[in-house]
Amino acid sequence: MEGPKSKFLKVKCADCGNIQTIFDRTNLKISCSVCGATMALPMGGKSDIKGEIVGRVDTDLE
Repeated sequence: MEGPKSKFLKVKCADCGNIQTIFDRTNLKISCSVCGATMALPMGGKSDIKGEIVGRVDTDLE
């Protein structure tokens, strides 16, 4: 069985360095919770990530 294609990512803000967890297929503009810079933009599928992806949040509960 194939798992979900979407995932949560840890993204580092390009402006202030804050690391924030965001969904990789968002339908909303995601702003940094510290400085307000744009971290991700919706693109009708995978988001346009503006910061550096520093990791992935694994949601495997087994």
